[in-house]
Amino acid sequence: MELRKKPAGFGYFLSTQGLGAFNDNYFKMLIQLLVLQGLAVANPEEIIAWANLVFTLPFVLFAPWSGYLADRYPKHTVMRQVKGLEIVIMLVGIGAFYLQNIWLLLGTLMLMSTQSTFFSPAKYGYIPEKCHSSQITWANSMVSLVTMASIILGTAFAGLIFHLTGLDATSSALVTVILALLGWGFSRKIPAVPATGQQRQFPANPLKALWRDYRFLKAQKPLFLASLAISYFWLLGLFFQTNILIYGKSYLEGIKNAGSGESSMMLSLLPAVLGIGIALGALLARRWSDEKVELGLVPLGGLGLALTGFLLIFSTFSLPLTMALLFAGGVCGGLYTVPLNAYLQFKAGENEKGRVIAANGMLNGIFLVIGTCLYWLMAVLWDFSPLMIFAVISSLTLVVVAIIIYLIPEYLVRFVLWLLTHTFYRVKVIGRENVPDRGAVLFTPNHVSFIDALLVGTATHRFIRFIMLDHFYRLPLINWFCKLMEAIPIRPGNPDSVDLAIDQARGLLENGKPVCIFPEGKLTRDGEISPFRKGCERIADGLAPVIVPVYIHNLWGSVFSYKGGKVLLKKPRSFRSPVTIYFGEPMEGNATALEIEAAVRKLAMAA
Repeated sequence: MELRKKPAGFGYFLSTQGLGAFNDNYFKMLIQLLVLQGLAVANPEEIIAWANLVFTLPFVLFAPWSGYLADRYPKHTVMRQVKGLEIVIMLVGIGAFYLQNIWLLLGTLMLMSTQSTFFSPAKYGYIPEKCHSSQITWANSMVSLVTMASIILGTAFAGLIFHLTGLDATSSALVTVILALLGWGFSRKIPAVPATGQQRQFPANPLKALWRDYRFLKAQKPLFLASLAISYFWLLGLFFQTNILIYGKSYLEGIKNAGSGESSMMLSLLPAVLGIGIALGALLARRWSDEKVELGLVPLGGLGLALTGFLLIFSTFSLPLTMALLFAGGVCGGLYTVPLNAYLQFKAGENEKGRVIAANGMLNGIFLVIGTCLYWLMAVLWDFSPLMIFAVISSLTLVVVAIIIYLIPEYLVRFVLWLLTHTFYRVKVIGRENVPDRGAVLFTPNHVSFIDALLVGTATHRFIRFIMLDHFYRLPLINWFCKLMEAIPIRPGNPDSVDLAIDQARGLLENGKPVCIFPEGKLTRDGEISPFRKGCERIADGLAPVIVPVYIHNLWGSVFSYKGGKVLLKKPRSFRSPVTIYFGEPMEGNATALEIEAAVRKLAMAA
């Protein structure tokens, strides 16, 4: 299925976000280069640690206010007002660079962070209000792509301009005002969205509101866990972006012995390469998510980030190798963070998106403060080398990934199955928009092959529980997998087993979970649809779930089907043969087996 048409005016939104990210990172890199090269202070790690701290505090202190504004007022209005403040802040920044006063520069950095704090909930809350649910992952990948491209350009451009101006930070900072003006201009073109109608009281006491928002988010366990995972990514990114500068200046061949100008340019390229990887990782996340919110990418990306940190310890002899590792780590970072942001926006309540995202921003800020303190302890107080810091943070990342795999193993397994099925088949999905985003759903596909459940289960973002034959459920090689995927075993000839399976399926539907039954009750032996049995009626009786008919097309004749009378013991038709999954229009929960069968046959005729 093709993505729906891009929302009108979304380019102005992306441009506003991109220019803001460019400006933030350009300004921050100028401060770091001034400390490392222009002022040549004796303790750059301490100054950079302070810079990280003042940059992160507003995300904690002002999160309740930013969430309130994003929910109380139209989000496009909030973004426009905040972008206007950026112009004033950049003017203050030029004065700070002219005076070369480190503390004034840090104060300006804190003002920039405050502006970003108020921009963030409006920005991320705007996406689900402007985009269809099937576009949320696409929109987040585009935001990540534009943001990372802007970080790359802002970081690298700062080093270039700083070099061309003869290490004159004041002249280099003039660019920031021009960019702020452009960003404000684009923000005026962002299409309007209505206010959500949220009328909660303004949180006048931010500390009290912080605690209240924390409890609000913690009460929604899936959102809270996703927010914790996102926050850890911010902590990890802080370590990578900060530590890589000291690492490059102290250890990396090709930088440590270069002149000040050339060294500044090359140092600014290191985080830029990391950003390029994240941008491409965001695109890869979009491709592999297949229009779904795919949490299975998260542990995969986390493992890659941990491995990158360990390998950087051994790459100091080669600048190209180090840049290649940073690029690979960035790709893994994109795979890690895009699904989490999409999940947070998708799962948050319609009138609470700003509050949820602001609470997430608060947690992000707390983790950044923790990360800043940890970096200061390791780099300044304990005098850890950059190599040791990479070893410590990568070990911690492995622990975090292990926790994520423990919490959501089924999503990782489902994604691996998606990779396998899409490697051997060219799978196309039609009608995915017919699958409700929330609530009880009963899927009723035809049954063609032994991999039907894998294809249907990976074709939608809903985590589907399948009813399957007890004989296969108990096979030693796949029993653990069936339990992990919460499959429901059934023995068709045993009334007690049938009753138990139906009761389990009904229990899941009552809790708003999706369930799939193959109403034919058996695999087709001739490629034709067999009459549907009454099991689907018994499951739905009195519960009124949404019933979604499904048709699996062009899988008859595969090695997993009974064509030719053999399964697995025949030659494959071809590598990556096409298969199409059709999701039909939703039906009422009181539909009969004959009506559901007719709907599936109608899909078959259309195919």
